[in-house]
Order: sequence, then C-alpha cells, then structure tokens
Amino acid sequence: MQVNEFKLKVKEILETEIKFDGYVNLVVKNLSERKQQIILDWIKRCKQGVEIPEPCKQFKLLMAFIYKSNDNKIRGILTKEKNKYFIELFLDKHKYYDEKRRYLGI
Repeated sequence: MQVNEFKLKVKEILETEIKFDGYVNLVVKNLSERKQQIILDWIKRCKQGVEIPEPCKQFKLLMAFIYKSNDNKIRGILTKEKNKYFIELFLDKHKYYDEKRRYLGI
C-alpha cells in the first residue's frame, strides 16, 4: 500500500490524529505489504491494550510501545500520553531508534 494509505489506516486504528516521526515515509515505502500489515496489527494490539507500554523516564506523562521486526531491520516506537491519546509513531532503523529511545528515557 502507498504511504498515505498506511498513515490513514494508522489514524483509523487509533481514532485520532497522530504525528509521524523518523523516516516513516521512506520506511513504509520500502516495506512489503505483508510487513506493513504486521506493523498495523501491532498498532491494533497497542490500542487494544494487548501490548505492554514502557514508561518514559524523561517525560513522566508518556508511555511508549516498542516494535522490533523479526528481521531486526525496522524498529518502532508508538508514544501515548498516560490515560489519553496516542501522540506519535516513529519507524526507523537501529541508529535513529536508539537515539529516540534515549531521548524518551526508555
């Protein structure tokens, strides 16, 4: 699926506007539809409360859901304000993922 369609599906799942950080456009464009669907399924599990978030030590009101692909190429972070709305989806490779993780304190 196209990047805009992927972003629209994310917004539909989360039922809110959300920021897309990192290189989401580039990452999604280079993923197969199967892998895109795996990420969308992970987002659904986050929304349903199946996935367990980690607290963000740098931002006390935030929680982060961590995504790691089976092939270790793509990492993701979905942030959410405690007891409120989802805020941001970050998808990228290891280097930028590690920077984002340190920034959030997870």
